[in-house]
Amino acid sequence: MKKDNKKESKNVSSESRRKIRRRRQIRNQILAYMLLIVIMFGIGLGGYYGVRKLADFFNAKRAETEARISENLANTDSVSEEDAIISTPDNLETVSEDSTTEDEPEAADVDPDVLAAIGSMSAEEKAGALIMTTPEALTGVNAATQAGEGTKAALEKYPVGILIYDKDNWVDSDQFKTLISKTKDMYAEAYASENELRGLFVAVKEDGSANKTISLEEEISSAPDLGSSGDNTNAYHAYLAIGSALNEYNIDMNIAPLCDVAVDGSYETETSLGSDADIVASMAGSAVSGLLDQNIISCIYTFPGQGGLDSAPKGGMTETDRTLDDFRAFEYKPFESAINEGAGAIMVGNLAVSDAEGNVVPAYICESLIDDDIRGQLGFNGVVITDDLAVIAKDAEYSPQEAALRAINAGVDMVYVSSDFEATYQYLVDSINDGAITEERLNDALVHIYTMKKAAL
Repeated sequence: MKKDNKKESKNVSSESRRKIRRRRQIRNQILAYMLLIVIMFGIGLGGYYGVRKLADFFNAKRAETEARISENLANTDSVSEEDAIISTPDNLETVSEDSTTEDEPEAADVDPDVLAAIGSMSAEEKAGALIMTTPEALTGVNAATQAGEGTKAALEKYPVGILIYDKDNWVDSDQFKTLISKTKDMYAEAYASENELRGLFVAVKEDGSANKTISLEEEISSAPDLGSSGDNTNAYHAYLAIGSALNEYNIDMNIAPLCDVAVDGSYETETSLGSDADIVASMAGSAVSGLLDQNIISCIYTFPGQGGLDSAPKGGMTETDRTLDDFRAFEYKPFESAINEGAGAIMVGNLAVSDAEGNVVPAYICESLIDDDIRGQLGFNGVVITDDLAVIAKDAEYSPQEAALRAINAGVDMVYVSSDFEATYQYLVDSINDGAITEERLNDALVHIYTMKKAAL
């Protein structure tokens, strides 16, 4: 939840911040891997062969990490104790080299059930877990309104992580409940009969106004009206009602709220919570709280903030005249608030940003943006998901399949794929098998995914 004890920060270079963060992470990793080895051994005695394989992996990583510790400590010796106070934008909590924020997860905190679920998975199942897709892309039908043998066969062939539904899948309340219930049951029979954590996650994008999937009994104010009210309890109650309705259909995740700040001329004027970053931040945080109080996972979007655009993002890479410093001072505020209130996932778009080497790349494949900003400065420990690659990777200089691989390797945990699904799935399977996705990166993504799923049970 949101913290009140904010501390004054001192400015240090971004290089010093990375060194401090890296030293802290390495220290924590060593302690974490030691504990994980003990956990793995205990579970292994219970018969989890796959988990024992994970234990071997973490044991090897411990040795590797210890071999690197001297070099990394030497690299950070020049950082003074005074400089160990990290500069952060707009009231983000500071972090010293001898402590971590309460919200920052450590590998030692990984739930044994999560590790057991991962350890039992094949390469095909791991690749599927990295994908969010639509029932149409999965089954090949034009509009999926029922779950029959075609759905069952597709799920048995493609163990996807999340299915996202929209208004085209809705006929009426009873039909939609049956559609989701049968689909989840089919998936559970194939993959989760012995571990409910391996069950199917279902998502929608529902704000009760501009984005509607289900029929709500209660009238929900539009995002602009919620923002202009100036009362964040209105946003809380609106999303509490939305969350209650989603629970009736056994929906796990809502792609909401939109955290973009719509400046003058923005294409999101009718969907954003407002043009004032502080007001949008207050509203977004309250919206997440409302969903969370109904046990609905919130996936906030679209990082790093698209409210400054006058038209919807284009394929490939969407140009912007805003710098990362601009984003950090303004657009990040709603994302920070939503994260502090418990958002479980964050969706990343394709705005042009500069990476650590100064190259301009789409946000969703920018490793430094994900590692330093989302994970580091904003302290987000949940699932990072791309926006729909069918849109944001269209006309890119690489294929949608390569876009998915680049995103995963940059630190994204899941890719949203509404077209070219089969090709992308197979590409990820092959990338896991041939090492194009490292075991470390793969396990990191899967831990994020299944920790989120465990929270929703």
